[in-house]
Amino acid sequence: MASTIEKNVMASVRVVYGARLLTSVTALKVYAFALSVVGVAAFVSVPHVAANFVAVANGGLGTMAAFALAAVAQTKLMVQAALLVGIFAFASLGLEAARSIRFTNPVHARA
Repeated sequence: MASTIEKNVMASVRVVYGARLLTSVTALKVYAFALSVVGVAAFVSVPHVAANFVAVANGGLGTMAAFALAAVAQTKLMVQAALLVGIFAFASLGLEAARSIRFTNPVHARA
């Protein structure tokens, strides 16, 4: 049976471990991505953008790229900043996941 001191120490260890998980670099990237998505959704009419994008999609990849660039260029600075943060966080998380998969794959571990 665990003593009171052992219980207190283990509770402190759990708190510190949880705090480290919640403030890890990966967690901060997830928070940044989530906040950027919420920020963009707050300032942009996502259904209207999606409907316009679907209408433009018939024109091909060039038309879609031109639409996306025009849409970003004609938004507020706040939305552009949120998009930039979201893209950076998403790309960073993707690279982190790719590295994690690569180094946990037994085929690549031997190389």
